[in-house]
Amino acid sequence: MRRRKFIALLGSAAAWPLAARAQQAGKVIRIGFIGASLNSSGMMAQYQAFLTELQELGFSEGRNITVDYRRVDDPRGPFAIAAELMRLQVDLIVATGPEVALQAVVGASRSIPIVIMAIQYDPIQRGYVSSLARPGGNITGVFYRQPELAAKQLEILMQAFPERSRLAVLYDTFRCGIPDHNGGRRANGARPVESVLR
Repeated sequence: MRRRKFIALLGSAAAWPLAARAQQAGKVIRIGFIGASLNSSGMMAQYQAFLTELQELGFSEGRNITVDYRRVDDPRGPFAIAAELMRLQVDLIVATGPEVALQAVVGASRSIPIVIMAIQYDPIQRGYVSSLARPGGNITGVFYRQPELAAKQLEILMQAFPERSRLAVLYDTFRCGIPDHNGGRRANGARPVESVLR
């Protein structure tokens, strides 16, 4: 699965700030991780891939790192859990998932290194980093978008309802960001109608 490879890449990206901090003899590095609930088997597999990659790079829980995992959908809200991670004095933050995970940790700290796996939003386009090759600031990572999947979903819906020329698209921006339906729109002439619900 491609997403697991991205998580392994995320583990590699997380290692660069850890290496500098780990040079202090005997220091245990504290990582704050904000992502989807680990009750999902898919997220648990991704989290395990992240820990495995760190272990292969010489970092293991209980020996030289501690990971404090928090759910982005915690009932207290992402900004409250980001503040909690700051109180724990983490050395590194990993933010995976929707943009709100990054918004919460960026708002809490401008100096702690942040490694992201941006899902369905472009951190360059949104102004968090200047480029993936040279992000600048304290943020680095990868982003994962599925425009082909969104286009295919739209195509299937248009096949199911061929008499329709307009289609309302409902999605949860908190959990998955804003999907890109432009590819599907170009492919079949449909006009998705999008509106933000608050």
